[in-house]
Amino acid sequence: MKPVALLTIGRISARVSPILHPARTAHQEYHAGQLSLEQLQRLRPSVESQLDEVLKNPPPKGWPADAIGLSNRLYRHWDEWFTFLTYPEVKPDNNDAERALRPVVIHRKVSGGARSDWGAQLLAQMFSFLETMRLQGDDALAQLCELLSLAGRSPPGLHST
Repeated sequence: MKPVALLTIGRISARVSPILHPARTAHQEYHAGQLSLEQLQRLRPSVESQLDEVLKNPPPKGWPADAIGLSNRLYRHWDEWFTFLTYPEVKPDNNDAERALRPVVIHRKVSGGARSDWGAQLLAQMFSFLETMRLQGDDALAQLCELLSLAGRSPPGLHST
């Protein structure tokens, strides 16, 4: 990332973080039983108004191009940013998705990648299946054997001779 881009992100972050942090904290307080759903949902208009105020009032010299791009993205997806305040079952970040991708990234770095489109698709399906089984608390091997038997095939090493 260019130094100018980091400076821009720092300027915006310094003005936006004081808005986002209390919103995330309120979400945590709701899940800890310290806020009611109504109290959580009432925060959204205020948080959106504060963010709008920051974006519409750039520094004296104006926002740099990077900040304008970020501002445009925020406005383009405005209805999505604070969904977690209206629907608390939605998390305020994508940490779970990032964690789910980690094994895929490690595999790619260690193995050098799939080396073909077919291999890449197979790996994507395999990791998707494994992560789904993990999230659902299912036994991936048992489910795979079940799928193979439904397809009329025996899992490797389990067929009789």
